[in-house]
Amino acid sequence: MQHKGWGIFFGVVLLVSFLSIAVGPWVGWWLPANVSTFGPDVDYLYYVILGFTTFFFILTEVLLVWAMYRFVGRPGAKSQYIEGHHRLEMLWTIVPGGILLYIAIAQISAWEKIKYQAKMPDPDLVMQITARQWDWTMRYADTPKPTDPRAWAEIPNSDDIYLPDELHCWKGANVRIYLKTQDVLHSLFLPQLRLKQDALPGKTIPVWFNATDFNTRFNASTGACETDKSKEWEIACAELCGGGHYRMRGLLYVHETKDDYLNWLKHAQQAARSRQPEKKTTPVAAKD
Repeated sequence: MQHKGWGIFFGVVLLVSFLSIAVGPWVGWWLPANVSTFGPDVDYLYYVILGFTTFFFILTEVLLVWAMYRFVGRPGAKSQYIEGHHRLEMLWTIVPGGILLYIAIAQISAWEKIKYQAKMPDPDLVMQITARQWDWTMRYADTPKPTDPRAWAEIPNSDDIYLPDELHCWKGANVRIYLKTQDVLHSLFLPQLRLKQDALPGKTIPVWFNATDFNTRFNASTGACETDKSKEWEIACAELCGGGHYRMRGLLYVHETKDDYLNWLKHAQQAARSRQPEKKTTPVAAKD
């Protein structure tokens, strides 16, 4: 019984670890709130994969603990040599293969909805984001939607607005982002929008989302966005990009209405122009 105690101990540790994860949804250790139109599709795939992995994790660990307890080492006893079982090997090859095939088919509709450029809806708002070590630079046009979004994303205009680490949009808008990186690999990650896209050097990659909730209102009298503290939605870099990777963070501001967004945009334009240096004029010498 002394040697079998290790099997019991190992089983108890695994059980405690599993229960600490199982209580996650009830104590706040779970997915952040979804505020994206395609979020339910992403969550569905997550739960499908989680269900399969949880089932097989429990199955394999129960067998492992049982084997540790049942076949504990016995001094002087020889181990029994058992040859392979071809039918069993075929079974545990076919079953995982079938599960992976099901997941591959189940994710097609969500993948094409989110990633295929031809499937992306006509944008209501266009912006360009450039990643660099270690911040995000958001570039906004003077209107929500430029005439030629792709051309605008490649060639900045003189009246564009640049903001570090602040992504502004409004609830219900189809937002198109053209993502670039100025140096190394980065990954734009917005957890509440279920959106993640790597930024690759030399490429301009379009991504889109539509937010179903809002978290901010623009206060014209103070010139500031009043954000609900319970809805501070983070922008993170999900690709290790250097020593300052941990501080490459921003915030997502979803305005309640388009008018509220336009009021903020107008204020941002005025603030940007006020920071521009005044043009110096050369005095013209008076003629004799």
